[in-house]
Amino acid sequence: MIRGLYTAATGLNVQTKKMDVISNDLANVNTTGYKKDTTVIASFPQILASRLDDTQNQVPHNGPIGRMSLGARVDEVYTQFSQGSVIKTDEVVDVAIQGSGFFVIQTPGGTSYTRDGNFSINQLGNIVTKEGYSVMGQDGPISLGEDFLTTGGEVIIKEDGTIYKGTEYIDQLDLADFEDTRTLTKIDDNLFAATAPRTEFRGSIIQGYLEASTVNPVTAMVDMITVSRAYEANQKVVQTHDSLLGRAVNDIGKM
Repeated sequence: MIRGLYTAATGLNVQTKKMDVISNDLANVNTTGYKKDTTVIASFPQILASRLDDTQNQVPHNGPIGRMSLGARVDEVYTQFSQGSVIKTDEVVDVAIQGSGFFVIQTPGGTSYTRDGNFSINQLGNIVTKEGYSVMGQDGPISLGEDFLTTGGEVIIKEDGTIYKGTEYIDQLDLADFEDTRTLTKIDDNLFAATAPRTEFRGSIIQGYLEASTVNPVTAMVDMITVSRAYEANQKVVQTHDSLLGRAVNDIGKM
């Protein structure tokens, strides 16, 4: 009986984590370059149950009964790096990646990576993210010049990430890729931290476009309803076991 209570409790923990992941996806349905997460569930290692000190007709009846699982757990939260649709904005420093790859961003905590190409130009003429982090080029943080906001000029970003101000070469976007995207970990501000060496970028850049989030709000809402029902089912199991334990203590225990 207690084993069933613990098994149902692990189910509650799993559904709670799944709900957190789905809620975070829904909150980022309009976040540029956001990648959907999927919760991978695994069961605890099965154990072999055996009869001990059991007899039938005064004959020892010991031996294995079979294997059983003691519940489920969240094995990992997997990020799906599928290509999102591109949205035309016609903004000068809005750029989208076609294919695999990431922009390289310099943050106070070190080098990070992102698919979010919704950049802007700060007062110093540097290309930065919405949070003000520097967008990296081959020669360091990309700068269009301190007088860019006053003098202006045409900015051209080619498919290979090369940046021109008019006919003047400025820099080339530092773009990275990874053999195994599972080595990337989500951190704050729609950024990723890498635990493996980067590889050569093989995608292309589109200026004036942004990559949309890969979250489908309809699918996410259906998943949320499914998780809610699974949580309620586990909750009823816990309540049933609690009721049975109460009867065992209050009724059977008095006999």
